Amino acid sequence: MRKPVLTAFAAVLFAFSLDSAPVAAQGTGAVSQPPTLAEIQRMMDSATTTDPEIERYLPRWRINEADLKIKLATYFKVLGYPVSETDSMIVTATFPDPESGQQDILAIRAGNSASLTGGQKIRQEVGEALYNKILDRNYAHSIIEPAIPLTEDGATRIPTVLYPSTARQFVAVSAFRQAVQLGTTGARLEHQLGTDEIGYHFWSSGQGKAMLHYPIIRLSNPDLRAAGVPDILTIMLGAAYRMTFGGPDDDFLGGAILPRKLNGNIGAKAVAHIEYRLPQANDIGFMLHSEVPFNKLEGYDQVNLSNGGVVAFTEPYTVRSSGQPSSFVDAAYMLRTVAQGGVFWETWLNDYEHFFRISLGTSYQEVVRGALATEDGKPITYADAEERIDKLRAATGVAYLNLIHPTEMEDWIFAKVEYLNQSGFPFGISAQLANRNLLLDGFIPLIPNWLFIQAKFSTPVLRDNPAPWEQESFFMVSPILRFKLD
Repeated sequence: MRKPVLTAFAAVLFAFSLDSAPVAAQGTGAVSQPPTLAEIQRMMDSATTTDPEIERYLPRWRINEADLKIKLATYFKVLGYPVSETDSMIVTATFPDPESGQQDILAIRAGNSASLTGGQKIRQEVGEALYNKILDRNYAHSIIEPAIPLTEDGATRIPTVLYPSTARQFVAVSAFRQAVQLGTTGARLEHQLGTDEIGYHFWSSGQGKAMLHYPIIRLSNPDLRAAGVPDILTIMLGAAYRMTFGGPDDDFLGGAILPRKLNGNIGAKAVAHIEYRLPQANDIGFMLHSEVPFNKLEGYDQVNLSNGGVVAFTEPYTVRSSGQPSSFVDAAYMLRTVAQGGVFWETWLNDYEHFFRISLGTSYQEVVRGALATEDGKPITYADAEERIDKLRAATGVAYLNLIHPTEMEDWIFAKVEYLNQSGFPFGISAQLANRNLLLDGFIPLIPNWLFIQAKFSTPVLRDNPAPWEQESFFMVSPILRFKLD
């Protein structure tokens, strides 16, 4: 028994074209229920005419063979239509059967008014031989691309809350991330606050990133893209910059949000993120992320940070000759190189309603320790608070002291688990371990598809105390506004 999906779809379009208004049950005024798929299929099978509006969505081709056009023109003239062999002649057929490939002719139209519709009628009128010749298309012809039908949206799928599944123009805004998509290429412009890759979200990393997201190898199946399945190969390229806000002196929202202790790199950094999914496996992929500074604070260098925004803390300073702390400096910590790589496995369940992803890999990050310094590049040292006030007035920059980077196995571990529910009430949660930091992330809808709320929480783990540039825990919550413009 033939039950091709596309034939059924054409049948639905045909059935709705028969009468767009609801039918009232006689004597009761009640509106009848829509026909079942079986009833629609029977109507399609018994139909003797088709609506030209419906035909735009079906397989069609234009006859270019002169001899065949002469035969058809002669036939239409017998019926009384003023048709000549120079008129356009278009054939409309059913969708091919997925098993046998068989099709039937639904209509032959010539010129502006001549038409012959209904498969059985066409067979009887033109004869079996001519009917099969027209259907075989072993003659000069040109295909007419079908129109794209307007269909009801299925379940809303959002691969992430900040990305649309299908949209020409899209904007998403939150305190963590802002994304803009223009056009159908899948390219997006993004701006991020924080470095979630190593557990420092919002301003806790001291840096922001502006990037271009672009799919190099796109999924060829639009249905999979609409279901939230990512493209095969995607890249993100951009730059990271140092924030000058979010320090202890800013007192944002009355101190409701903890200030940052970490600074971004002294200069800009090149950022690259690549994800590749194996087409053969379809659920295994690889990820690489890197943030490489254009210039570094190292050796006995000193950099002028006249635009301010440097967060520094009083720490003991050891004179190398004595080996004992003899004074104090105002130390500043700056995030420098970040590199991360791993393999991930992802899967979808229940018609792409549930998404799971597990990632494992390694992570590397560098933090530079510097000190407020004078013009000669020497750290400003002082013995007590009174002397500190006077000496810091002469500070013109930051001098390099030392570099902090992974030294133990726990420093290198990267692991992440993600779950996304893509139903009519979409929500997502994730847990990540990297840089000995646990990062929890989650969002839920307040007004589905338009307004969400997202929360992130991070805390150092696998050690007794946080690093000097880390809070014991850092929590931030933000609304997310999504605008699908087209």
